[in-house]
Amino acid sequence: MNTQIKKIFTPQTNNFLKTSFGNILEWYDFTIYGMFAISIAKAFFTTESKFVGLLLVFATFAIGFLARPVGSVIFGFIGDKFGKFYAVNLSIWCMAIPTALIGFLPTYAEIGIAAPLLLIILRICQGLSAGGQFSGLIAIAAETNPKNKNLLVSSVYAISVIGCFGASLVGWASVMISNAFHPIEDVTKSLAWRIPFILSFVFFLVYIKLNPEFTKEHTNDEDVEKYSIKTIFTKMPKQMTLMIALSAGQTAIYYLIFTYLVTYFQLHLHINKDTAFLIINILFFASILLFPLFGFMADQKGNRVNTVKSTSLLFVLGIIVFSGGIIFNKIFGVIGAAIMAIAFCAIISYTTSFFAEIFPLKYRMTACSLSFNLGVTISGFAPMLAEIFLNISKYGLSIFLAVNVLLVLISVIGIAKYIPE
Repeated sequence: MNTQIKKIFTPQTNNFLKTSFGNILEWYDFTIYGMFAISIAKAFFTTESKFVGLLLVFATFAIGFLARPVGSVIFGFIGDKFGKFYAVNLSIWCMAIPTALIGFLPTYAEIGIAAPLLLIILRICQGLSAGGQFSGLIAIAAETNPKNKNLLVSSVYAISVIGCFGASLVGWASVMISNAFHPIEDVTKSLAWRIPFILSFVFFLVYIKLNPEFTKEHTNDEDVEKYSIKTIFTKMPKQMTLMIALSAGQTAIYYLIFTYLVTYFQLHLHINKDTAFLIINILFFASILLFPLFGFMADQKGNRVNTVKSTSLLFVLGIIVFSGGIIFNKIFGVIGAAIMAIAFCAIISYTTSFFAEIFPLKYRMTACSLSFNLGVTISGFAPMLAEIFLNISKYGLSIFLAVNVLLVLISVIGIAKYIPE
């Protein structure tokens, strides 16, 4: 047992895990933004329609994603030339400041149209830096400890979810404390939604403590000059298309389950805000344990494609139960969400290392980052599309979830041709 643990936690692995803690900041921010969508809509957008206000908030949410592919090219180049650890560290520094600044932004009532414009600018800055973080860690994981790559990649997800879990706890505590000691309905004066953004700087300080210096690696500059973005798409068009589709499906499901559900529970199942936050906190905590567990199983058992096929059926079962929240009782919606979350953790743990495995080492970080972030850019519109689907049909969210899990399944079947088990 001790030998097995030593094989997993090598010095390189420990360095990788320390660096991956910076990813807490990225997912903390996106979770906070989604959870306080209703408050942000009131603070930055003036509209009588709650539906239109939420659409504008989630559209701004998506704008940050549009910058991610550009960021992936910038940080992918830096990673392939100067070292992947260096690129990931640099991107995290670039994420910290705009995240905290959102908490200090004046509202529309205070400075007019400048308020949403400033919000959009900060979201773009975040999107650029996010383009080099998570995907960079995926590329590092495949090279750090190949025999345990699924465990390492799924551990990155677990660490990321710690950011989401922390965001949910901070958000819930902020609302409770604000309501208890200083209940204010006016979002221009309320601190409930601001405090979580400002506290994000605490995560950054912890990260600096763990990584006081950039870890520089030097690679052959000539290798960087031999390819371009066009070369990657020309040489591997099918692989890039499949990985973009996988990324889009995965992250859309993630944002729908772990971010959008807080809004859905309140507006469509009529669950109060405190209970909605509690439910999501439980899902977050469970996923922190499930991601590395399923990742360890993926490394031990193999046959990942067949496992994803069977797990997708479990996810579909979760969707069916979830739909019962509208038809029968809200408890079905909660149980269905739990089933989907478990199935999603398994799917992620068995498939995310594909992003690194499918691309050659010479331009792995650029190709991995670009394919992952193009997919994430597409999925950034998921919360907004969910609102549109729900405005058309009360089963809109269930249908949208089913479409995305089908996209993941089709992508994995296609990827199997290029990935040896």
